[in-house]
Amino acid sequence: MKPPLARDGTPRASHGRTERGPHGSDTAPPAPRAKRRNAVMVLYDSPLYGDWAAWMTCFWGLVMAWAPETDEPSALPGWLDTLLGVVVIVALFGLLPSWLRLQLRRRRWRRRQLAPGPAAPTPTGTVHIGPVPSPQSAVPPPRMPSAPPASAPPCPVPPPFTAPVPDEHRTAPGARHAPPADRTAGAPAHQDAETSLSSSAVLAKARDAMPHPVARAVRTLQRAHSGKEQYEAILDAAETLAICVSVTSAALLRKHGDGAAPENEKALHLVSMLRGALLGRGSATFGTWTNWLQEVGRLAGSHPGAMPAVPAPRPDDAHGAPLIEHLNALRVERNRAAHGDRPQSAGESALRVREIRPHFEQALVKAGFLTRTPWLLTATSSYRPATRTFDVVARDAMGDHPDFERRKFTWAEPVATNVFYVLDAGAPVILSPFVASQFCAQCGQDEVCYAAGADRTGGPADLKSFARGHTLHSPDLGDEIRALPVRGGGGG
Repeated sequence: MKPPLARDGTPRASHGRTERGPHGSDTAPPAPRAKRRNAVMVLYDSPLYGDWAAWMTCFWGLVMAWAPETDEPSALPGWLDTLLGVVVIVALFGLLPSWLRLQLRRRRWRRRQLAPGPAAPTPTGTVHIGPVPSPQSAVPPPRMPSAPPASAPPCPVPPPFTAPVPDEHRTAPGARHAPPADRTAGAPAHQDAETSLSSSAVLAKARDAMPHPVARAVRTLQRAHSGKEQYEAILDAAETLAICVSVTSAALLRKHGDGAAPENEKALHLVSMLRGALLGRGSATFGTWTNWLQEVGRLAGSHPGAMPAVPAPRPDDAHGAPLIEHLNALRVERNRAAHGDRPQSAGESALRVREIRPHFEQALVKAGFLTRTPWLLTATSSYRPATRTFDVVARDAMGDHPDFERRKFTWAEPVATNVFYVLDAGAPVILSPFVASQFCAQCGQDEVCYAAGADRTGGPADLKSFARGHTLHSPDLGDEIRALPVRGGGGG
């Protein structure tokens, strides 16, 4: 009996079927079943009759099942005692060795994957070291069909298909091809914003020369990675800048308000307005500080001689808009976000940052007087009787470094310790009750805080940390806020 033929004339594979002779007898024995490792319960090989681990498991189970009963008394029934014994013995002497064999096989398989491939003989008889070629690559190429008879006309070979080139991409004969497009041109916009923020000269100068709350906020802005983080950081830094400008101006105005001159009375009137804002309902917001700076700018425009020591709030100069306009633009954006119109995507966040960044950088430039009036946190003060002066050691609270550098001063007037001062023309001007150093129980350390409000009738002052926004309370500063000068419109 001839074997079945395929279409190409070659014998067709039997696929496991045996060929029978003319009398129906098998001419070849049946092929044995291929052994598949760990095919049964992931522990035993298939077929089970060829796996020693399966035989060992069955053996120990049967031994325990037919073991003779002992005369020792037991609280369990006989059948349950036997069942538990079978489970324990099978697990220890059957399942556990099979599991160990599985782990050993996996380990050997991983080693073979990491080892170089075995040597394979090449057609010329040489030995090739490397991975074994796949079966597909070992199949010889198909035989080419014989040439058609001479009488048949040759079949033309069609040209390879090419996509049509648009007119805008065609190049004239002899012209050079355009260089490939830059892959970074399509990069997300927030990556460009991040790069420009980290390399900004204005922000770098502010980190070195501004008071610590502003410098730290600018540092947080430059370290922000995503567009959303940059958006939140630039608004927080803008509010911090407005607070620092306000409290520094208020301290200088209170110092220069002592006297009987009309200009001094106007300066005290502004301090009284800030007192009324802090004693009002609720906590001070971004708008509280910008509204007060707006009044300071109006007074500076109408009476330039009223505030010789406060150059920042002056509204007009030869280099663009005043400080208060930039701060108001940032305040409007903060209110926009607070009322639910926050950016919803990274692209929108980057776009908002590009829109408000010029206002923030210009506000830093306009508030440059803060770099000339440094903040100091006094540490020690000792009186020198011979010269009637005070030797003071103070920490320089400028720059973004959290550890303030110690500096020594000799002043003619006494100062309190652990209190913030601003240095104006070499003389200390107290910043309390607007700024203070308070211990924060949540942070476990001293934090630079600003006065956010107090009750008009009595009680402690509410302080907020510049760094984390934690709310602290100080009874002494509450009394100091209520003791600020009161003028018309400043609150009772």
